[in-house]
Amino acid sequence: GYGFSTSMYGYERTYNRWAEGDLRSKDQFARYDFKRWLSYNHDRTGKPDSSMFDIWSQAGDRGGLDSPQAVGIFPLHYDYDHLAVKGQTNYPKTSDSVYVWDANNKIKQPYTLRYENANVDIGKVISWTDITSRKTSPFGGKTDSTSFPDQSLYAYWKGRTKPSWTLGWKQPAAHGYVFGPYKMPVGEHLHFTIAEVAGYGPGVPGDSIYVDLGGGTGSEATLGFHPIPSWYKQFSYTDAGGSPPVIGSNYLQTHPLPWYVTPGVVSIRDVADRAIQMYTGSPLIKYDTLQFEPANTPVHGIYSTVTVPIPAPALRVEDSPDIKNKIIWGSQVENFSNSQAGGRLKAGLLYYRVLRSPQALGPWVVIDSVAKRDTRFFNSATSEYVVQDLQSRLSESYYYCVVSVDSLGRTSAMTNRLAHETQKGAVLTLGKVYVAPNPLIVTGGFGGSIASGAVGDINDKIGFFGLPKKATIRIFSYSGQLIQTIEHDVNTYSVEWFQVTRNNQLLASGVYFFTVDDLLEGKRATGKFVIIH
Repeated sequence: GYGFSTSMYGYERTYNRWAEGDLRSKDQFARYDFKRWLSYNHDRTGKPDSSMFDIWSQAGDRGGLDSPQAVGIFPLHYDYDHLAVKGQTNYPKTSDSVYVWDANNKIKQPYTLRYENANVDIGKVISWTDITSRKTSPFGGKTDSTSFPDQSLYAYWKGRTKPSWTLGWKQPAAHGYVFGPYKMPVGEHLHFTIAEVAGYGPGVPGDSIYVDLGGGTGSEATLGFHPIPSWYKQFSYTDAGGSPPVIGSNYLQTHPLPWYVTPGVVSIRDVADRAIQMYTGSPLIKYDTLQFEPANTPVHGIYSTVTVPIPAPALRVEDSPDIKNKIIWGSQVENFSNSQAGGRLKAGLLYYRVLRSPQALGPWVVIDSVAKRDTRFFNSATSEYVVQDLQSRLSESYYYCVVSVDSLGRTSAMTNRLAHETQKGAVLTLGKVYVAPNPLIVTGGFGGSIASGAVGDINDKIGFFGLPKKATIRIFSYSGQLIQTIEHDVNTYSVEWFQVTRNNQLLASGVYFFTVDDLLEGKRATGKFVIIH
């Protein structure tokens, strides 16, 4: 059993809540792709942000929606060998017996396909696995609960279980697969491989010619089967809900796919086909018309047909005295071997690409391209590369990333993205330490900001500037009472403080004194500042 809900960020943004009532009645839809054995959820329209979407979806920027929009599971392999045969199980009922057995007298799988709303308790899940009262009955005829527009589909699925389509498709938070019954000799094991897949919508433009089970509650002329929706074309479904009652969207007709979506691997169907390719080691097959059979796949994945690029290096970002952030990484990935890649590494490292962005999803700009062992950036003594961001500015935050590019032009994933707030590097020798703003005119009371474990208003922070790498700051009242102690142990020039005492109280108006002790060189600096309420 799995719980699904796509695009909850967009969901909460749109409805300002996340509750079962919304999942049942608004924009979550379940579908079942019989060709791939794929049980999945998708959002009704994708919910692009009404005010910011045009900005986010610019080429090279964050792009598209805020999440993959379609999530699901399907079996890459299930254990066929240990299935019980006739005479070894109390099931089936007499009425089912004429069509549930395969050529080997084993019950056709899956045994149960179940969808439930968000209100799933253990009693419901237990009922899924009751052998004698099968939770979803098998298909017994061409018009048995739903019509089969594809007769080859019906021929394969006759005798296998029906998805619980009569529940409706607007309450699909929980999806369940059941296999069996099994007869297990002592000491043997069952083997299953389940793929978890996420795609950018249920389909791509050409998928609208296909149908699968879902999108309505069965009251329309086509009953449970409907065309595959996508974010390229909008469909009108009577039972879709919403105003107007539509599924899908037209926005990708005028907006580009996000930069992080791999061409050719867009929809959840594309991703499922790639998962089958990876697991079986076979060539890529589009299971839009062909039937996938997970009983015949290997017990263990092969993964030999999908090549891999050189991985991204481990990354760190450091401040510098000139306020130009240093992006640093080692040369370890240059030793990544074909044996480590399981024989799937087809090209060696050519160069690194260093990127910066104001947001985690873009837009990304190239700071520099660094050839392997480039003497401008590579330090042979430390075996590290150091690239400075000449555009970084004090107190501004950036995301940095370094990707590996191989000789075939393929890049690693952006797995090393780091956020960094630009600071000036710590002083080498302790001198004058400044407090700013001084005086601090307090604008509010307690707020929600968190700094060094103390809570204060974001507008009322003060900063100590001119610090060495390792120092202790002590703040005293005019009468000499210790108010707060701050331990500074990072290579930065400053530290912020929200003028909250060690007793978690706001400072009163007055004059305060401070000392700064350099813990590495033993020097001390002193000063004072004023608080005004």
